[in-house]
Amino acid sequence: MHELGVANEILDIALSEAGRHAAKKVTSIRLRVGVLRAIESGNLSFLFEHLARGTPAEGAHLEIVEEPVRVECDACGVSEAASFLLECPRCKGSGVSVTGGDSLSILSLDVDA
Repeated sequence: MHELGVANEILDIALSEAGRHAAKKVTSIRLRVGVLRAIESGNLSFLFEHLARGTPAEGAHLEIVEEPVRVECDACGVSEAASFLLECPRCKGSGVSVTGGDSLSILSLDVDA
């Protein structure tokens, strides 16, 4: 359950940023999470909610934007897929490289002063 470590890091960053801006409350956090990270959104939200209790981030809405796997094929160009592939989703050729789908980043953080 690596979601616990991820939730803890997100909370640490949110609280640090809130403190840096003298904000009293973190209201929402928007994340980009790549499919290849194998993070269960429900688990991440639950654990974040649990860790945030009693902090300025308690009750913050956690929005997770899923990033698909990005596959570059020598013949077809760039495609997206919902999971890791060893072949092109279009032509089924094997000359592919995975170039995306492993992101884990905070896109935005909303706070109240």
